[in-house]
Amino acid sequence: MNKPLISYVVTTYNIENYVEESVSCAFEQTYSPLEIVLSDDCSTDSTFEIMERMAKEYTGPHKIVLNRNEKNLGITKHMNRAYLELATGEIIVAAHGDDISKSERTEKSFLYLDEHPEVTAVSFSIDAISEKGEILREHSAIVDKIHIYTFEGGGNIPAPSRAFYKRVLTTFGPLNDECPTEDELISFRALMLGKNAFLPEHMVQYRKHSGSSSNPENFMKFPLEKILKQQDDDMKKGIELGLITEEDREEKYAILEKMTEIRKRYRVYFAKRKVIDLIKLVCYQDVSLKMKLHYIREHMEYIRRK
Repeated sequence: MNKPLISYVVTTYNIENYVEESVSCAFEQTYSPLEIVLSDDCSTDSTFEIMERMAKEYTGPHKIVLNRNEKNLGITKHMNRAYLELATGEIIVAAHGDDISKSERTEKSFLYLDEHPEVTAVSFSIDAISEKGEILREHSAIVDKIHIYTFEGGGNIPAPSRAFYKRVLTTFGPLNDECPTEDELISFRALMLGKNAFLPEHMVQYRKHSGSSSNPENFMKFPLEKILKQQDDDMKKGIELGLITEEDREEKYAILEKMTEIRKRYRVYFAKRKVIDLIKLVCYQDVSLKMKLHYIREHMEYIRRK
């Protein structure tokens, strides 16, 4: 079997306490041929020096590409550089420099994509962990069976365990510089080219700490309107390429606008967990009954843990 080159891309910024374990996971990947891209966004701590030392000491079979940006680019510009310029593989396995991946993650990602040509992106269940490595069940993303998502039905697969074809990015071009995150946008693009798969196997431990974008202080700062604009720009490109119709775009945009409003309300609640904000969230007309119950259960679990 003539297997394609895969790029396992580790992106980092100021995570000196965790990066060694993450890079070790990259080196231990069982898949071959594999290119390991270690890309640092001009860290001010010793993150890059640790990666540089490990790259020099590495004697394994994988090709190593080491990069340090001359200046801090921010999340989206850094991802554009790492995925579009540095990575040369047909498939990209995305890895954050503070997360932990099992050694067979790349192999299993490839096998699923190879056996299911209609799928353009795949993720596995992820376990959130604290700075000390403790499992944070309430922040984990776990499924007990395979979930398949389409553009019509929607759905986002977890970024920390995602693998996708590089053409998901090259077809649409770089993400807008002002867009604050690549997270759901890669899944969104992948859905215009095929299907997304979310698999039950636990392949990644996703670390939550003070620098995590999902922490309340950082979570509130993401400008959701710029994410929505990127999605609309991508849909317009999809129309040009014949992937979707104008009717598809109009229907999806209306849904995305409602989702954006729900997310705004959820962020207000999530930041301080006030009951009044929970009420405003669950009483919003576009929140489904299923999600209302989910938010209420989440709040009850939060109260129980306190």
